Amino acid sequence: MINRRRLDSIPRFLRADRYSMERPKEMKKMYKSVWIVNHYISDPRDTASGSRHFSLAAGLARLGWAVSLIAASAGHNTDLQRVGKNERSLTTEHLGVTFRWLRTSTYKGNGVGRVLGMLQFSIALLRKRSVAGLATPDVIVGSTVHPLAAWAASVMARRYGVPFVFEIRDLWPQTLIDMGKLRSGGLPAYLMRILERHLCKSAETIIVLMPFAADYLAGQGVSRDKVVWISNGTDVDAFPPSEPPTSLPFTFMYFGAHGGANGLEAIVQGYAMFRDSSDQESRLMLIGDGPRRGALRELAASLECRDELVFVDAVPKSEIPRIAGEAHCLVLNLLDLELYKYGISLNKLFDYMAASRPIIIASNAANNPVRDAGGGVTVPANDPSAIAKAMQTVVEASHEQRVDWGTGARRHVSEYFDYARLSEDLDGALNAVVERPHISSPARSNE
Repeated sequence: MINRRRLDSIPRFLRADRYSMERPKEMKKMYKSVWIVNHYISDPRDTASGSRHFSLAAGLARLGWAVSLIAASAGHNTDLQRVGKNERSLTTEHLGVTFRWLRTSTYKGNGVGRVLGMLQFSIALLRKRSVAGLATPDVIVGSTVHPLAAWAASVMARRYGVPFVFEIRDLWPQTLIDMGKLRSGGLPAYLMRILERHLCKSAETIIVLMPFAADYLAGQGVSRDKVVWISNGTDVDAFPPSEPPTSLPFTFMYFGAHGGANGLEAIVQGYAMFRDSSDQESRLMLIGDGPRRGALRELAASLECRDELVFVDAVPKSEIPRIAGEAHCLVLNLLDLELYKYGISLNKLFDYMAASRPIIIASNAANNPVRDAGGGVTVPANDPSAIAKAMQTVVEASHEQRVDWGTGARRHVSEYFDYARLSEDLDGALNAVVERPHISSPARSNE
């Protein structure tokens, strides 16, 4: 079991609010330009994927930045293709944010097609015409998941003579090693570690999403002074505050990806145990798509709960607040991975908390926003029996108790994890990098 540490135990030097709370007003200059590069950036109008970069970008735009989000045209694991067959890129805008979509092939699964898309995107980033017409950057942020795109962003930063900021969303290769996808001593893991260390060395600042990721990076020789924690979050105002419904059936709900890392089997098994021991009219709704969906249907059939298990296709991010309003309780299970000793930072968890619903979270991670908020019931990770008991606890609770759980969750996420606040933290971190002397080159024009 991993020892848990509260948010307040995170050293101040790791927290981005050391900038946003202390920087003088004269540091805020209008119309600085930032490019944020991430293969999987999404537009919340057309996908159900996490909207971290768009939400932060919209906040930066309100604070006077010109923000360009540079991403692949193909949606992750979908048929979505934003760029025409005979075109190389497409530029769109939304709420003051510029999207530059670079054409890559669509794919399904995690095989050759996905790897091809990674290579296509990284190579496209190195072509000057791919970014022609965008506001010349003052700083470039290169974000994983896969490190090739971040590497290409570092090359772009050198080309323009501007600071490079490395954002680490997942600890590659450690994430893949802990999930059994890579062998620790194998060549791919070795090459990924070399690239990770190179990017950390090249960056003037490193942004991490997990609250204790600096512990991991310190073990790789990275100075803690270089690391800033800017968590995932949510747009709280997108979720109108409301009380859990009182009508039946009692609805447990999960929304998000249906992949091997999402631990949905334990939720389905736990629900089946709960249903078998309870006379409460209920249902479990699983909203989203992913490679495990077929197996989950088969599991539901084998547990004879196919009628009570409702699968709903993925919906645009903008539809999530309305759908979450149908839930009596939201459920999340994490695998019991060594990696989570560095903490978790899940967009869906913060969406859950903004929805004002009690939350069941099965987790052994080092941090637990639900527990800190008094927002629901915490049980051990990936334990179907414990999840079933937690469901019974929530069902047996009074309506007033469920309201209190939901209110506590929303209050906590509003204070610490609203993207309006997090974008101010990012603004401070980027301003600090831009104002700091750094090596530059004369190549600045983006005509």
